[in-house]
Amino acid sequence: MRGKARRGLDYTPLFRFLLSRAGATWDSVYSEAIGRLDRPDPIFWLVARHESERRDMVRVGESTWFSGLFVDEDGILRLVNPGLRAEDLMPDCSCCTHTLNGVRFGTKT
Repeated sequence: MRGKARRGLDYTPLFRFLLSRAGATWDSVYSEAIGRLDRPDPIFWLVARHESERRDMVRVGESTWFSGLFVDEDGILRLVNPGLRAEDLMPDCSCCTHTLNGVRFGTKT
């Protein structure tokens, strides 16, 4: 099978990198990230390009969520909702393991 489907790609390290750089200048974050990627699209799954695209949480998969990001007017990468915590969230179902930024929520640990 020689389709163009892109299966098996895990962008979790990219998303964790982006989250860890919140508060840094966007130009430096972008240039560091883009140099290690096959394409730039996954960066903008988390980082909103326009104000209308900003989301507190971005779903990446069936039960995996990451905090949304945006670039402010000063060119700094920021969290859309810096107060968002996994402890405050409830899962959609009880059959899956739900995570926010890699932290499980909705289950007693």
